[in-house]
Amino acid sequence: MRFITAAVLDGYRRNKDKSVTVRFITQEKTSAEIAAIDELVDAYGYLVFQENEHSTQELRDLESLKTDFDAPKSKSQRLRGVLYRVWEKEGEGQEFESWYNQKMEAIIQHFKNRL
Repeated sequence: MRFITAAVLDGYRRNKDKSVTVRFITQEKTSAEIAAIDELVDAYGYLVFQENEHSTQELRDLESLKTDFDAPKSKSQRLRGVLYRVWEKEGEGQEFESWYNQKMEAIIQHFKNRL
């Protein structure tokens, strides 16, 4: 599935893991278009942004691309990312690494207790 729309690049944010969060604003969308966008949440793909409209050949070239994301983030990478977001809200006054180590120990102990 793909989603193509005109948009304005509104801003970006550098993330701690060196990735970038990019924010776009589109014109008003219908409920069907929003549903199509919603189906793409957490999907891997390509983002192409250029100031002028894509030519037919460029669109064909995009169709033939294969993503480099054969495997999404590992479960441990996802857990660390989620814990980082929780730390941003709750971890005042603590370095992330020490907070993370405490939380991981608590998770490990929780499951050890079930053995």
